[in-house]
Amino acid sequence: ALSLAATSSPTAANAVTAHRGDIYATVTATGKVQSKKLAKLSLPQSGIVASISKMEGDNVNAGEVILSLRGDDANRRVQQAQLNLQNRQLDLARAKGAPRDEDIDIGRANLQKATAAAASAEAAYTTSPTAQADAVRQVTRADLDIAKANFNRVLNGPSREELDALQNAVSAAQLDLDAAKNALAQTKLTAPYTSTVTEVNVREGELVGGFSPLAMVADLTALQIATEIDEIDVAHAQVAQTVEIRFDAFPGEQFEGKVTRLFPAASTQRGTTVYSAVVDFDTRGFKIRPGMGATMKIRTVEKKDVLLVPNRALKNAGTRKAVQIIAPGQPRDVIVETGVTDGNETEIIRGLNEGDQVSVQ
Repeated sequence: ALSLAATSSPTAANAVTAHRGDIYATVTATGKVQSKKLAKLSLPQSGIVASISKMEGDNVNAGEVILSLRGDDANRRVQQAQLNLQNRQLDLARAKGAPRDEDIDIGRANLQKATAAAASAEAAYTTSPTAQADAVRQVTRADLDIAKANFNRVLNGPSREELDALQNAVSAAQLDLDAAKNALAQTKLTAPYTSTVTEVNVREGELVGGFSPLAMVADLTALQIATEIDEIDVAHAQVAQTVEIRFDAFPGEQFEGKVTRLFPAASTQRGTTVYSAVVDFDTRGFKIRPGMGATMKIRTVEKKDVLLVPNRALKNAGTRKAVQIIAPGQPRDVIVETGVTDGNETEIIRGLNEGDQVSVQ
């Protein structure tokens, strides 16, 4: 039989009614707001900062320039590559087209000149067959062969091998131009996506090294909270659990979120083992910014329409819990089986009925 210490008769002022309601067991945590999309930006080449187009707080669209390095040399290389490509394309177009009268006239004139030179050298050798005359004769014969080949090429067009070589020259020139344009593009720091500039780490005229951090952007329309859960509580935490959130910057306002990520690896914070987690939340239109502090209650257990009493109504009975029921005549203590508690109220699983009056301490 239950035996508890005698208590004085409670009054209406310290009596409450066991009632039905919803209760949540929670795990508390703190965290910081961060952007879901955050990028630290750099350029692969060194140079001097020529201009800064966007500053902290400015909104940028994807591809919009934030700052530029001096690009005089890169611009010149692009212009030279463009000119070279145009010349190679012109060479190919001429080779593929019908021979021009101008080219035919030049080829014929060169052939006539080479023919006359070869005839003259042959006559000189016939008159005086010396070694020197023979050398001249051989050179003029070679020049004549070249002139004939060139004239035939003008009349008949280039060979397949020559056209392939010209096409390869065009392709190589295009690659040179692409490389020059890419080098020029690498003098401009652009936003990778629509976002807000949160940091600019350089000044105009400053010399910066390749891959140095120059700026940072963040998408302020997609926010989350990074937090750590104590190892004592992490066994109760799960993805998709509801989170009650309060921000230091907005006292009195409550926001709702969900646990979206729970990392399996532990870390140590101030001597305590914790597990990192991420919480998504609804800003409700408030201007919440990265870096703001948040206090959270993660609902690890949710129970609906259960019997509840205030924690102040519970008394220790050895290893069990009891409540004092206020009934006509002498109040009596009964053992109860408890369930979930939220720190203020506790679920009563067995031992009490809805509507029972119980005393509170």
